[in-house]
Amino acid sequence: MNILIIGGSRFVGPLVVSKLLAKGHNITIFNRGKIKSNYDKVRFIQGNRNDGFNIKDKFDVVIDTCAYTGEQIEKAINELNFDFYLNFGTAASYKKTDEFPLTEESELGDWPLWGNYNKGKVKCENILKESGIKYASIRPVYILGKNNYVDRERFIYSKIKNKIPLILPGNGQAKVQFVFSQDVANSIVLLAEKKLQGAFNCASDEVITLKQLVEVMGNIVGIKPVIKFNVNEFPFANETFYCTNNKLKRLGIKFTSLIKGLKEDYEEYYKNII
Repeated sequence: MNILIIGGSRFVGPLVVSKLLAKGHNITIFNRGKIKSNYDKVRFIQGNRNDGFNIKDKFDVVIDTCAYTGEQIEKAINELNFDFYLNFGTAASYKKTDEFPLTEESELGDWPLWGNYNKGKVKCENILKESGIKYASIRPVYILGKNNYVDRERFIYSKIKNKIPLILPGNGQAKVQFVFSQDVANSIVLLAEKKLQGAFNCASDEVITLKQLVEVMGNIVGIKPVIKFNVNEFPFANETFYCTNNKLKRLGIKFTSLIKGLKEDYEEYYKNII
C-alpha cells in the first residue's frame, strides 16, 4: 500500500514506520523535520501541517500521529487524497465519568484533567465523524516504552534509584491503565492494513493503582521506594482512568503485561540512562 504518515518522528512513530517498511509498504513521511530520522526507502516531505500539505499523490492510507486541533485534522481531510484515514487519538477524549471501564461507546466530551488536549482531541474525533470519510481512531491510555519523550518511567526510576521520595497525588489509590509503545504500533499497523473503521481503545489488561505502580517499579530496580502523598509532582494524576480492550484483542492484538514490559524496558533502556 501507499501510506502517508503525518508526524511519526518520535516514540511510537518510528516503530510504526519500521513495521510498515518490513511489510513492504511504500511510505511517505510528512513532518517539520526537526527530529532527525534515517530510514531507507522512505520518501520524506518537510513541511508544517498548519501551512498546508500541497501533496498531489493518492494514498491508500493516511496515518495522522499528531493532530491536536480540529483545524489541523480538517485541513488534512480537505487537502489530502486518500481512501482511509487513521487518527492517533486518545482515551483522554472521553467525557469525565465515574463509570469504568470506558468502552468505545462511552461518550466523548469534557474531562477537565486533560485541559485543552482533551478539547482538541474531541474536536478531531467529531470532525472525522461528520466528514463522511472512511476512518478509524485508535485511543491509547497512558503509553510506556523505550525513548518515551514524556517523563514517566525515567522520572519514577530515577527517584527510586536515588532514594528520593516519590510524592504521589492524593492518596495514590486511583486505578489507572497503561499500554506499551510496541503494542500501540502493532495496533496501528493492523488497523491501517485492514482499513478497519471505528474507534478502538488501546490498553493492556491490567488495572493498577499509582501506589502499586511505584511498588512494582521499585521491585524491578531492587530498591524499596520512599512514598509520600498529597503533592502533584507525580507524572500521573490521582484520577481513575481505564478502558476495555476487547475490540483490538478480538482482532488478534496481544497486549504486553505491565510487569513484563516494565522489566524489559528497564533492563534494555532505563537502567542505562538514570
